[in-house]
Amino acid sequence: MNGLSDRAEEILEQLWILIEEQRAQPALEVLRDDEAFGSLCEMGLVRLDDNGVALTSQGRKEAEGCVRRHRLAERLLVDVLDTADDEMHRTGCKLEHSLHRGLEERVCTILGHPRACPHGKPIPPGECCRRLEREVEPLLTTAADLPTDEPAVIAYLSSKDVADLRKLMAMGALPGTGIVVRQRFPSYLVDLGASQFGIDEHMARQIHVRREAPGKHRRRRHGVSS
Repeated sequence: MNGLSDRAEEILEQLWILIEEQRAQPALEVLRDDEAFGSLCEMGLVRLDDNGVALTSQGRKEAEGCVRRHRLAERLLVDVLDTADDEMHRTGCKLEHSLHRGLEERVCTILGHPRACPHGKPIPPGECCRRLEREVEPLLTTAADLPTDEPAVIAYLSSKDVADLRKLMAMGALPGTGIVVRQRFPSYLVDLGASQFGIDEHMARQIHVRREAPGKHRRRRHGVSS
């Protein structure tokens, strides 16, 4: 929803965590005089009832998005930028406000649709995650298991090693890039877009690729058929 201030998004995030995760009742006296809280009530995202503060159905949706962006921001900071833990939350709070529609899904895809933040808290799934499960997951494999000379497209990267993830990204192994495995021994030789690289099996298993459904028409994409 357009028009939400950073403070309003922070309040929605706090309310969602309290209500949905901690099953606690937000303290109205803390929020009553907050101008941003008043705007949330006027926009129909928050309501006051006999039990105190509650999220409306639209407010719950917006709040879940705020939590999702914050936790994705923390994953990005840790997995890609190697940010120290004591800086992660503070910087994540600032970064989350930039991860709006479009960019949010790109970050989620690059990170491999993570299910939890660095603190182990669940990341609410987005449309890109649901689309992956609905349309792509049955056709996924890793580059290590992809038949030789079969064109595919990278779906996402999955690595617990920051150095490996950075190396793959530096080679251009990004979601949407075409990939073909040319040889498997003594190492994997792969075409990535218009370039060719040698990688070991460990790294090949960190590249998750999308194969074409049987009989589906192939089109040109990123230098290979897809």
